[in-house]
This record gives sequence, C-alpha cells and structure tokens, in this order.
Amino acid sequence: MKEKLIKWLAGLLGSGIMILLLFGTFAVVALVGGNVMRLFGFRYDSVGQLLLYFLLGELIGLPLDLISTALPKVLYRMGKVDRRQGNLLYIPMDTLFTIAAFWVADGLMASVSTTGLSLCILGFGTALITQPIKKDD
Repeated sequence: MKEKLIKWLAGLLGSGIMILLLFGTFAVVALVGGNVMRLFGFRYDSVGQLLLYFLLGELIGLPLDLISTALPKVLYRMGKVDRRQGNLLYIPMDTLFTIAAFWVADGLMASVSTTGLSLCILGFGTALITQPIKKDD
C-alpha cells in the first residue's frame, strides 16, 4: 500500500514538473513573440493578457497548424514534391494560418490590439524557424 502511494506521488510530482516546464517554455516564447510584435504596433494591457492572447491564438490555430504541417509531408511521402518544395509550400500556408488564428484571437480580446504588420511578422517568423520535412524523413 505504501509503495503504491509513493509511486502515485512520484508520478504526480513528475507530471507537475513537466507541466511547469511546458508552461515556462510557452511563457518565454509568448514574451519574446509579444515583444517582437510590439515593435510593429502590437499592444497589450498586461503580461497575463499577453499570455492569454498567445494561448488563445495557439488553440485556435492548432487544427490549421496540423493541416499546414501534414499536407507537405503527405505530398513528400507520395513523391509529388521533393523536400525543398514541401518546406517551401509549408511557409506561406503556415504564415497565413498563423495570421488568421491570431487575428481571430485579437478580435475575441478587447485588451489586446494588433496590427496586420505585427501579425505578418509573427506568422512569417514562426514559419521560417520550423521545417515540417526534416533531412532524415
């Protein structure tokens, strides 16, 4: 009985640490992204609103992100495009999907105000730093 309790507490502690690491990473990405966007006209009332904005934008954009990541991979594996073409197809799709998701999130939050330029910078920047088709695929 005591061993089960220790295992359960260890699992709970490990899960808590993983959630804290995940949230910490998300917070750093949101703060960096928000400050870069701020250079291009993005405004927010508080850091909490900034984190909520990025969380909402990511939740809205998750289905679109899955599509923009999966489509180039499928075309690559079917032999319709090579790796470079698949990654080049991904960039405009992911940029537009990110812009759309964060534009909707902006419309849902009155405490956040963004510009088209800041959304374009965010979308294009995130699309450039990710590649759906790695060299080893």
